[in-house]
Amino acid sequence: MVFIDADKMSYKEYYERSLKLMNKGGLIIIDNVLWHGEVVEEDNLDKYTVCIRKFNEYVANDKRVEQIIVPL
Repeated sequence: MVFIDADKMSYKEYYERSLKLMNKGGLIIIDNVLWHGEVVEEDNLDKYTVCIRKFNEYVANDKRVEQIIVPL
């Protein structure tokens, strides 16, 4: 298991490094992917919001993994 809660601008790099370390069936947990709901606000162009939105799209299109979002 890997838990990513770090520099939001580097989430993609942390994610890719985690995949290299992960065994099949492993779990990668990534904090703040909903970014307090701001990622769905299309007019929100804050650099962190845009970065997390792009990261979410990247993971959503990644055929190597199964994705789920658990809002806590």
